[in-house]
Amino acid sequence: MIFPKMVRIRQTLPSLPLADPAAEVRKTLVDAGFASKIRPGALVGITAGSRGIRNIALILRQVVDLVKSLGGRPIILAAMGSHGGGVPEGQLALLNSLGISEDRLGAPLDCSIDSLVVGRAFYGDVFIKKSALQCDAIVVVNRIKPHTSFHGDHESGLLKMLAVGLGGPAGAASLHGCEPGLLSRAVAEGGLVVLNNIPVVLGLAVLEDSYEQTRKLVALQPEDFLHGEKLLLEEARQFLPGLPTADLDVLVVDQIGKNISGTGMDTNVIGRLRIQGSTEPQIPSFKRIVVLDVAREAHGNAYGIGLADFTTERLVARLDRRVINLNALTSTFVQRAMIPMSLPNDRDAIAAAIRSLGGRAGAELKIARIYNTLHLSEMLVSVKVLQEIEHLPFIQVLGAPEDITFTEEGNLSPFCSFF
Repeated sequence: MIFPKMVRIRQTLPSLPLADPAAEVRKTLVDAGFASKIRPGALVGITAGSRGIRNIALILRQVVDLVKSLGGRPIILAAMGSHGGGVPEGQLALLNSLGISEDRLGAPLDCSIDSLVVGRAFYGDVFIKKSALQCDAIVVVNRIKPHTSFHGDHESGLLKMLAVGLGGPAGAASLHGCEPGLLSRAVAEGGLVVLNNIPVVLGLAVLEDSYEQTRKLVALQPEDFLHGEKLLLEEARQFLPGLPTADLDVLVVDQIGKNISGTGMDTNVIGRLRIQGSTEPQIPSFKRIVVLDVAREAHGNAYGIGLADFTTERLVARLDRRVINLNALTSTFVQRAMIPMSLPNDRDAIAAAIRSLGGRAGAELKIARIYNTLHLSEMLVSVKVLQEIEHLPFIQVLGAPEDITFTEEGNLSPFCSFF
């Protein structure tokens, strides 16, 4: 097998991190009249999801501290639907892996999954965790970001945290029972049902830049969730990172994982949905996708592996199939849990992907290698790709073309020293 030479490049993405996220949390909440919403002795629930949001532990800690300063009793409510295997111990472990723990936040964590029906939406019953109903006040904290399975006015955000996250496994299963094209409407309608049945006092929306750095915090009053979140989602789309090319023969992804994206790999980056009944995106267009391993922080949850065409036996051996299957059955997107063709090592997996294209010459192949779909500032591209993108003002060439080298076991070494 003749592999093309690869070149390391860097693409400059919009970088607008907050200088002091902790101070910004406090200012945002105070300016929103938070003091008037928390009475002394009140049990205050603060939501925590399962996404790897930058600074999430720091942000939650500031909310906890402010609640305490007002005489409230904060409690962290696990709001992650069926993630963590849909069991309390799994959700606790997942939160802990994100830095969300009682020791670090100074508040107990509630990972109960017992829920009950609080209303109806067009898709069916709307559920809520019983522990949320026991709170005197609830602060909804989540990142606003384009979703990886559906698009519309409301995707990942505060309303989804209410409709799916606080609904527990039962709420997630109920909402995902609707048609894929109606998921945005389901999030909005289900979220409003929950909003009208629990004592939500404020929403704290987190927006990130193209490097997943916290760039903005916005407090939304409950009555502003529907319209305000729509506007923030439009803003968030402008910072969605991607590859500098929309046409590849092979995309090599070092790591997949639930901690990286809800689908393991961000579908907005790879241009694949694999949802029955949904039209596949026309761009980007990557003929073959190879995934080499599952991130350690994902604890074997490589849901979304079915978005790839080839993988390694190393990755397959590390899969937590029970958790992956639960994700697939809850979402109903079963294709995403299907195991692609697996090969003994990285070299064989990449070679198989190239061979499946019909034996094209190595020098003419358009290949890119990324660490994961979150880290897109540095990557390796073949010379053919570089020829097509090197004129772009945000592309910097970091080295000369080099041969792809493998270890004795046939695996690749990390291409970025900071990974």
